[in-house]
Amino acid sequence: MSELKEYIVTLKNRDDLDAFYEDMETPGGDLYIPGRAVECANRREISRNTHYMLSDAEAEELKKDSRVMFVELTPQQRGITVRSSFTQTGNFNKSGALNSAYRNWGLLRCVEGQQRANWGSDGTQNINDTISVTTQGKNVDVVIVDGHFDPTHPEYAVNSDGTGGSRVIQYNWYLHKSGGGTYVYTPYIGTGAEDDNNHGAHVAGTACGNTQGWARSANIYNINPYSTNPNGNIDTLLFDYIRAFHASKTINPATGRRNPTITNNSWGYSYTVVASTITTVFYRGVEYTGPFTLAQLASYGLITANYFGTDYLFIPARVGSVEQDVVDAIADGIIVVGAAGNDSATLGAPLDADWDNYIDSGSFGIDRYYTSDLGTPGGAVKDDLSFATICVGSIDITTTDRKSDFSNRGARIDIWAPGSGIQSSVNSGGIADSRNASYTQDNYSGTSMASPQVCGVLACALEMYPAMNNDQARTYLFATAKQNQVFDNSNGLSDVYDLINSPNRYLAHKQQRPLSGSVYPKTDYFLRPTSGQVYPRTRIKR
Repeated sequence: MSELKEYIVTLKNRDDLDAFYEDMETPGGDLYIPGRAVECANRREISRNTHYMLSDAEAEELKKDSRVMFVELTPQQRGITVRSSFTQTGNFNKSGALNSAYRNWGLLRCVEGQQRANWGSDGTQNINDTISVTTQGKNVDVVIVDGHFDPTHPEYAVNSDGTGGSRVIQYNWYLHKSGGGTYVYTPYIGTGAEDDNNHGAHVAGTACGNTQGWARSANIYNINPYSTNPNGNIDTLLFDYIRAFHASKTINPATGRRNPTITNNSWGYSYTVVASTITTVFYRGVEYTGPFTLAQLASYGLITANYFGTDYLFIPARVGSVEQDVVDAIADGIIVVGAAGNDSATLGAPLDADWDNYIDSGSFGIDRYYTSDLGTPGGAVKDDLSFATICVGSIDITTTDRKSDFSNRGARIDIWAPGSGIQSSVNSGGIADSRNASYTQDNYSGTSMASPQVCGVLACALEMYPAMNNDQARTYLFATAKQNQVFDNSNGLSDVYDLINSPNRYLAHKQQRPLSGSVYPKTDYFLRPTSGQVYPRTRIKR
């Protein structure tokens, strides 16, 4: 027999493990199993991966067994070494100022997982340091549901110096439209769509940029929800196209499976209501009759904004048809991340004390507005009233790690992430990109900037766990988040920094590979169940 080598055998289903152990480790092989008792080099109790000593010929035959997914030499024997996917030294700045050398401060904060003393706009603003991130979203498809962005921007290039070509795939979404057609992306600037397009470009840079973002090897897709879309207003059809795109994917030959799909949604539907028209407020089971002062409205969690001398409320709006499209997309296996909104509103969770809060106004001929629902798509819930979209609130740039004053809050928030003073790519405005002065970067603030931080971190995790679904992605975020790191002063509704029953979870990046040492491919999920049968198995053949 030729030389035996250590091979890692990965099964498709965990339920086949015990029978497979029996076949491999007893004499008398059948079909593709060696006709001898094969030495087990490493039985990994929690994994579908088992290490066996095989000849090259036996390994080739074993690949034909219907239960087997992979038969691979160990990474060390294949000449594979472990290194950081990217290491970046830079100035992580929390001043809100623009500088071509500044980097998205959320990268350092979420990699370290803790606040540095006195780091912020009201303290030491600039930290020069090095981060290392061991995954970067390779073989993951990230769909930026936002304004259109120029694929030639150096931030979306394969390499951090702006070379290697673009990772942006300008997909023809109308392949899935009745009658066909060509989806149009241009122009990016010089039209009424410029602000929306800058917004999309910034979001894409935070989620997937090669200096300002997380998923630096991800494939980047883009579809526009705004009325400024040159293809017309297609907001009610967005998730039809995304679901059809996801379903039509072919097998990626590099991985042997279809790429996972994750979407970022830094947009939402809303109403604009004149504060003086409010006649009734229903808050936590009690009805109050107007007229109301602005202070009274604030005491009910209704924060107003003044534009040109008129005080307005911005009320999130639910669009049931689109919401069900989101729920169906999640059922298809698509991960949906959304922004919490920027109106300092208190968002209730289903059936909690704030769930049925509303106002009566009569604006737009509508008598009643529910004020504590997060609008579609971020507020989507399933039929059982569990959360659908992963909802992200924003953290500001001060030393205190408090919520951004504009960020919505309340029990509906899943997780908090850096969203104020975030520097990223734009189509126009701002300052010149240091790699090519024809392109620019700018500093934006909003939950729109926090959501792509979460999307990018999840895209990195999907590189290692491509089978992860939306519920598992939420569980992953909760398990890896840093608890009780968001400042909460508990001063009540009129204080825009009070979390108002929001879970106190701060986004953290978990290294999925060690920076050095041994690593193996991860084909199973990483968290033990919280109830029921757990591993290691109680019956194992030795």
